[in-house]
Amino acid sequence: QNLILLDEAIVYNAGHLFGFFSVFNGDAVKDLSLIKGGMPAQYGSRLASVLDISMKDGNSQRFDVDGGIGVIASRLTVQGPIKKDTASFIISGRRTYIDVLAAPFIKDDSPFKGSGYYFFDLNTKFNWNINSKNRVFLSGYFGRDVFSFKNTDDDFNVSIPWGNATTSLRWNHLFGPKLFMNATSVFSDYKFSFGAEQDGFAIGLFSGIRDFNNKVDFSWIPNTKHYVRFGAN
Repeated sequence: QNLILLDEAIVYNAGHLFGFFSVFNGDAVKDLSLIKGGMPAQYGSRLASVLDISMKDGNSQRFDVDGGIGVIASRLTVQGPIKKDTASFIISGRRTYIDVLAAPFIKDDSPFKGSGYYFFDLNTKFNWNINSKNRVFLSGYFGRDVFSFKNTDDDFNVSIPWGNATTSLRWNHLFGPKLFMNATSVFSDYKFSFGAEQDGFAIGLFSGIRDFNNKVDFSWIPNTKHYVRFGAN
């Protein structure tokens, strides 16, 4: 009953490494809003809290590269203008190398050689400032956790990948100083699968949630004392 949004797309599993890492890369996040209860109507009918996260739009003035190398994960972010002051992009990626670090500690003759775990995620966003009244955004997220277990003595292999994929296309239009519109099309896809194989026998289990969503929100400010929001989903 918690609603987690990334650029208005629903994220169903917000944790890597069984919850120890967030799926949200801090290098790609612009701001977030947490509503602990009593959320506004545009968020739907969830009973608990809302976490609404927005990605950075990208630097429209100059190219910028940021990165970092950690003990178990590294990250890289590239952003810059496609056309200065008009269109920009940001691409941010991250991957853990727990599988690479653990490999030297597993002997070549070990029956568990080839077992491992890693996760990765990729954030992308493009925005185009068409004119003073129209702006278009296209953003996406793709992330996966991959756990594999092998036992060569028993010829037993297990693979468990899971993760989210989202895409958001937004159009902002300003009708005038008192009326603003945000129209959004959203695709969200969460997948979890389990596969095992032994002695030529294989089993596979799959679970997932796939959403297609279109909505339009209007903000109307008739005067300094009133702020009205309405729309459809």
